[in-house]
Amino acid sequence: MVIAAASAAFLSALLLVYFRNHRELRSPFTLGLVFFAALLLLQNLGSIYFDYLMADAGEGTRVAVPMLVLDSAELVGFAALFFVTWR
Repeated sequence: MVIAAASAAFLSALLLVYFRNHRELRSPFTLGLVFFAALLLLQNLGSIYFDYLMADAGEGTRVAVPMLVLDSAELVGFAALFFVTWR
């Protein structure tokens, strides 16, 4: 859940940057980036919620290890996207 929360933080920052760019540029491309980041943020928040539900239901490592791998890869991707966007 911590890794998914870190991804959500990067996505929130990306959403802020994309929204600011859209306000300045008024381009369909920047609106698409805002929509893209917002949907991924929603997915990430849902992932945190469902991780919590699965942990509470006693699913254990059968589910946790694959989710950890996926969330870790996602975090690296969002961090790279954030740093490229910030530049």
